[in-house]
Amino acid sequence: MRRRSLKLVCMALLLTGVSFALPNFAIGAEDLAKLYLDATPILDVRYRYEMVDQQGFDKDANANTMRTRFGFETGKVHGFGLGVDGEWITSLGNDRFNSTTNGRTSYPTVADPDDFTLNQLFLVSDGTIPKTRIKLGRQRMIWDNARFIGNVGWRQNEQTFDALRLSTRAIPNLEVEYAFLEETHRIFGSRSSVGRLESDSHGFRLQYTGWNFATITPFALLLDYDLASQAANESATYGILLNGKHKLNPDLTLLYTGSAAHQSNYADNTADYDLWYFMLEPGLTYTNLTAKLGYEVLQGDGVNSFRTPLATLHNDKFLTTPGGGIQDLNVKLSTKTPANSAVPGVFLTAAYYEFFSEESGSHYGREWNMSAEKTFDTEHGEIVLGLKYADYDADKFATNTRKLWLTLNFKLGSRPYRELVRK
Repeated sequence: MRRRSLKLVCMALLLTGVSFALPNFAIGAEDLAKLYLDATPILDVRYRYEMVDQQGFDKDANANTMRTRFGFETGKVHGFGLGVDGEWITSLGNDRFNSTTNGRTSYPTVADPDDFTLNQLFLVSDGTIPKTRIKLGRQRMIWDNARFIGNVGWRQNEQTFDALRLSTRAIPNLEVEYAFLEETHRIFGSRSSVGRLESDSHGFRLQYTGWNFATITPFALLLDYDLASQAANESATYGILLNGKHKLNPDLTLLYTGSAAHQSNYADNTADYDLWYFMLEPGLTYTNLTAKLGYEVLQGDGVNSFRTPLATLHNDKFLTTPGGGIQDLNVKLSTKTPANSAVPGVFLTAAYYEFFSEESGSHYGREWNMSAEKTFDTEHGEIVLGLKYADYDADKFATNTRKLWLTLNFKLGSRPYRELVRK
């Protein structure tokens, strides 16, 4: 066992030892039965077809992939429980795409490589210490809008973290969270040289919900990686996020989101920079139609740029911020077809983006995308059918790219085992 992994193992043993030392902590036969009778099985199966038509490639990518996620989360005894799930990702038919590990570099990239991997394995303590939750082990982690920490859930292999997370609501209207990130398991899978990144990183997050008009979330993220090749991503980021809405009349609601963050070099990053991130997104919802106007800036000085390597991002062209930074002006529309329509309950979205260099103002390119998604509820879970199309028109950054996705997803309902076996 690596010396680094001993940190989380020792934390788990300490957490377990403390629990047994607590007053009135005793486990009986009924408690043990609750562990499996209240357990929630996990089954999430997703088929996806993805087509990529990218300038510079003679061949289009055509990827047919299947992701099966399976496992369970136990019931809780004195607030303690365990969760585990694995993922099996496999391509169907011939590989006519570059998965990043299959060597098919004559095709555009679809970053869904074959893999069989442990996705989550965690110990959780919820309420053992009053109003406090502790989660230890490999786990899914999403901060708010996923702009700084996300699971990249759109890809078949989601991003998870070997981490310790502690959150408490001991103070009214305030959640306080600390996270220690030991290892990031990225979407590229266990067979990739960049599929796993070791670190000694720290995250701090407060969320105040005591105001009617907005939720305020200050945060800090200190990234420190082990690999020298990741030194450019080592940074100290301090920011704040505001989310709110205000009902103007029974049919019309004003929405507003804003964020700002400062980032500088940290740990072994020898670059010397101080850069900012800004985001504003006002919007309106009228009955079941929502419209938003967004403006987002990630600064760059020509060499260094504001980076968010743990984020969930919507555009594959900007996974790493260019040295000149990014300005993104966008418009988003979303609605759901009404119950009395020909095809009720279809969630429709459309978005348009203009991308510019933050430093020089030069035009990177533009993108538009649209999607339709329909959920079918069944006795055992939900089936989701989705269709999405995106078109990136390059100007001075990257290449023209068109993508089409067709997704069919089944997710088992969250009923505990005792209900599934009840006659």
